[in-house]
Amino acid sequence: MIAVCIATYNQEAFIAQAIESVLMQECDEPVRIYIGDDASTDETPHICERYAVRDSRIVFIHRSQNRGLVNNTIDLYRHILSDGCDYIAMLDGDDYWIDKHKLQLQVDYLHAHPETGFVHTASYDEREGKLVDNDTAEKPLGNIRLHYNLSGACHTNSTVLFRSELLEKTNLTELEQQSFPVLDYPLYGLFSQITQFGYLYTYTTVWRNHTSVSNPRSVGRTIHYKKERIRMWRWLDKKYSGNFHFRWYRAILWYIWQFFYFLFAYIKKK
Repeated sequence: MIAVCIATYNQEAFIAQAIESVLMQECDEPVRIYIGDDASTDETPHICERYAVRDSRIVFIHRSQNRGLVNNTIDLYRHILSDGCDYIAMLDGDDYWIDKHKLQLQVDYLHAHPETGFVHTASYDEREGKLVDNDTAEKPLGNIRLHYNLSGACHTNSTVLFRSELLEKTNLTELEQQSFPVLDYPLYGLFSQITQFGYLYTYTTVWRNHTSVSNPRSVGRTIHYKKERIRMWRWLDKKYSGNFHFRWYRAILWYIWQFFYFLFAYIKKK
């Protein structure tokens, strides 16, 4: 069984499209959708509830208190593991899939590559209503640990599918205790130490490029997130005895470049 993991918060304008893009999937494997609403204050939970009532494949969890993106997602993972699902596909609540064969393509890839536990695809960015191609076929495959630094390994989270057994080999409680603002970067960094990675150069997903935790558009939030990205990289490097090649000079140069790039774009937009 494939579990589709959707963490959402105040995404009433997008969540229905995300759910519909899963329901349209044509796949030999059974599919179950796990939606975790993190105490939204808009119509998001009501939209999810209506879908859950209509379709028994949807498991909807509405939280009475906001737990944050990481804790919300990890709790969904624990539900998925307890239900014995074989694969987990990620879909952010404001993104959507455009290929009805996405899940089948990825499961077929893992069946054909038993040494691989993680596979992702190409995606479009949606900016001001337009789809922008920012992907490339030049993605690292196989052992990607040497490619994992401040930029990660270029995974768009909503394109990812992985074997659930990878989570069983991961200390989720330790990740919770780190209080990182995002989960994909550190989690997939951990995966890179225990499995091979695969990539399909086919466009399956649209990532909405707007304000989010990992794409903040205020100076204060940007500074905080960039600092956290460095902390995540350093944490992975210390955990695996230098496998991630953390260097302070690289981190500082990257941080300065990122800050001025954002500042230039911000002033230009004003």
